[in-house]
Amino acid sequence: MMNRLRPCYLLMILSFISLSTHAETETASAVPALENKAEQEATQSIKKRGFWDKWFGKKGEEQEQIRELTPKYPIEIQTDNEEVRAMLSEHLPLIKEQRHEELDKEQIEFLLEDAPKNALAMLKTEGYFNAKVQIVPKEKGYVLRVDLGERTRIDNVSLMLLGEMLRDENLSSYYKNSFANWTLPVGAPFRQADWSSTKASVLTAVTRKKYPLARFTATRATVNPETKTAELLVNVDSNRPIYFGDLHITGTERYPVAVVQGLAQFKAGDVYDLDKILDYQQALENDNHYSGASVQADFDHIQGDRVPIKVAVSEVKRQKIEVGLRFDSEYGLGGHLGYDHHNLFNRGYMGSVHLDQDKYQSTLALGISQPRNGLGYYHTANAAYSRNTTQRLEKRTLSTGLWRVRDKDGRETRLGIEFVGEEATIPNHGINLGRSYATMLTASWKRQNIETTLRPANGYYLDGKIGVTLGKVLSSAAIMRVKTGAGYYFTPEEKKWGTFIARGELGYVHANKNDAIGDVPSSLMFRTGGASSIRGYELDSIGQVLSDGTVLPDRAMVVFSTEYQIPVKKDFALALFHDMGGTARTFQKMHWRHGSGLGVRWFSPVAPFSFDIAYGHHDRKIRWHISLGTRF
Repeated sequence: MMNRLRPCYLLMILSFISLSTHAETETASAVPALENKAEQEATQSIKKRGFWDKWFGKKGEEQEQIRELTPKYPIEIQTDNEEVRAMLSEHLPLIKEQRHEELDKEQIEFLLEDAPKNALAMLKTEGYFNAKVQIVPKEKGYVLRVDLGERTRIDNVSLMLLGEMLRDENLSSYYKNSFANWTLPVGAPFRQADWSSTKASVLTAVTRKKYPLARFTATRATVNPETKTAELLVNVDSNRPIYFGDLHITGTERYPVAVVQGLAQFKAGDVYDLDKILDYQQALENDNHYSGASVQADFDHIQGDRVPIKVAVSEVKRQKIEVGLRFDSEYGLGGHLGYDHHNLFNRGYMGSVHLDQDKYQSTLALGISQPRNGLGYYHTANAAYSRNTTQRLEKRTLSTGLWRVRDKDGRETRLGIEFVGEEATIPNHGINLGRSYATMLTASWKRQNIETTLRPANGYYLDGKIGVTLGKVLSSAAIMRVKTGAGYYFTPEEKKWGTFIARGELGYVHANKNDAIGDVPSSLMFRTGGASSIRGYELDSIGQVLSDGTVLPDRAMVVFSTEYQIPVKKDFALALFHDMGGTARTFQKMHWRHGSGLGVRWFSPVAPFSFDIAYGHHDRKIRWHISLGTRF
């Protein structure tokens, strides 16, 4: 049935609910028959009135968006209950049909005849079983007078779990989970929507783990209009416990089956758990070897107490080459060349070689990673060489690392060992700051909970990293480095009010006070300024400024930014922002720099595009910034 008939369809179904002292039992098998009967009656009624083509059009066609009309016969609803008024205004056919079609007097009379009955049936879904409805003419239209009467409330609730689960040692937890989403406790008003959702939540609580074959043996809502009370009963038979069977995997042509198997958090013989199936599918979808996946329990081929698990995957190409150009106001024109191989050693290992080049920096990076397992763990190693020149400081840096990573449910943790070696110079003056290096034990953590990365509206991200050397073992200085970042996005439900953004960064390097640039690698210390930090200033221009204008990094750094995005069109917004922060040897010596401005945001299908004009309060200059992507 199409959407426009659903209110009537719902009313007819409800006419079968027990509305008196006589109890009626609903069973799972009886529901489809009940719905079909209601649907047939609704269809026959409409055909008799000649509305079939007007309401539905040709069977199987998608209905076009209907322009709302001003009712020719306006209907005024008289009731003190705003929720009831809104429900009737939206769903009562006498009102709804006039918004979609211009009806003549004969058609209106048909709808008027059924309006009180339809309204009463709708009110019963909200627990008003003693309501009275009267409709009278008023000028060109009509007045629908609604006397709700006393609302029916729940007087008694009965939940029984039956079957083999009665011997289960976790029986109490099943009861607890069954009642967790029960929305009709004793004393609550009876609502048909809540009754339906409550029954579904009870069955789901049982079938989700160990007892997927559980079924209703009885569900009953007994309403007594005289006492304005309702009694609810739900009985669930757990049936026998079910365990995982073997994996039946299809779609593996390029990569070893072991990659698919390794992502499962269960094995044959483990207790059936729907959450583990859903986690398994998500893990496959997030794995770089696959573009899509489906995981389903095959109950049609259950063997005893074992249910086979069907796994279908769509694999990505074994090799990938990326070539790209980019441009932004900070780094100018840049290019990227990358090569990825997804099946090194025929074991599903991933290897990559990437070359990046822009105005300030050239980087060559190599990496290799194991396939992750079902718990999200894998090992990875990387090495990179870069040459960077900004603010007259030139750095040649070699970095390597070996990590154990867990990446699952939007959280990434890393534990490993990291080496950074660097040679820094100031070419304009022929000054060599020397070679420095550090070997650190490092731990990092990231958490991201953003609705969508293409247009962040609500959510947050957090990240933190700490590294420490073992004294001066394989290090030119004994150091400890800490860096954290966070961001928060908030969009009110009324999206026209826009999006509020706050983000911040904090970093500090602790070292012997006599150690300076040349002992601590400058790439481990901090400079700021630019499109991704404090707008209104040049890239990396906030730091230790020497007499010739060279900017060296310092040990402490703080950045804080606020932004308000005002939507102007579907994919465009104006932005007002203020950034502040700075660097220093210690936080106590921090000299704050401020930048304020406005910008334009274009949320393209590829990535958000930002154009900002910012005023740097310290040097009193206006600068513009262009950037692509969202910073997390």
